Amino acid sequence: MTNSDYLQGAVREIQHVMSIAEEQLTESHRVEPGDRDEFTKAQLQLEEANMELEKMLISATAEQRDQLHRLQQQLQHLQNRMILGL
Repeated sequence: MTNSDYLQGAVREIQHVMSIAEEQLTESHRVEPGDRDEFTKAQLQLEEANMELEKMLISATAEQRDQLHRLQQQLQHLQNRMILGL
C-alpha cells in the first residue's frame, strides 16, 4: 500500500509539472513562440511524472489506483497535445 502522505505529495508534484507543461504549450501557440528548450524540458518532466505514476500504481490501494489512473489519463492527454501542437 502506498503511503497516503507520499501519494498526495507526488500527486501535487505531478499536477505542478502538468501546469508548467500547459504554460509551455500555451506559449508555443503565440505569434512568437516561447523557449523551445523549456518546451522540451516540460515534455521530459511529463514523461518522468508518468513513470513515477506507473511506480505508484503498483503498490496503490484500489481507491488510490482510481485517482492515479485519472491523473495518468490527464497527463497522457497533455503529452499528446504537446506532441501534436494542439
